[in-house]
Amino acid sequence: MAETFRLKIIAPTGIFFDEDIERIVIRGTEGEFAVLAEHTPLTTTVTIGTFNIIFGDKKSKCGTLLGGVATINPRETIILTDAAEWPEEIDLKRAQEAKERALQRLKDDKYDAARAQAALERAIARINSKEGL
Repeated sequence: MAETFRLKIIAPTGIFFDEDIERIVIRGTEGEFAVLAEHTPLTTTVTIGTFNIIFGDKKSKCGTLLGGVATINPRETIILTDAAEWPEEIDLKRAQEAKERALQRLKDDKYDAARAQAALERAIARINSKEGL
């Protein structure tokens, strides 16, 4: 069995996840990366996207992170995020509607393009998480 470390994911609503795990794969500004036990200390931003947790028994669980910051240490990783969701918490129809709305707003100059782009990225991350991508 591989070595484990503590992962805490904290959202504004409270502690989303707090358990020992073997590995987590998350998306940072430079792309996806994995964190394992005894990782070199690092603080980095987390972008909107999916994450995948692998437990010591090789089971895995995925979800969605909507941005934030990760502080990685050899025995503990803490992710402070704007929001985190498990696939079962996501309403696929609502996410698809949000995606369409964001795409329409990106085409219309009267809307803030940066906000519409962020809404689009959130919707796509939720859809990907729900569909298991």
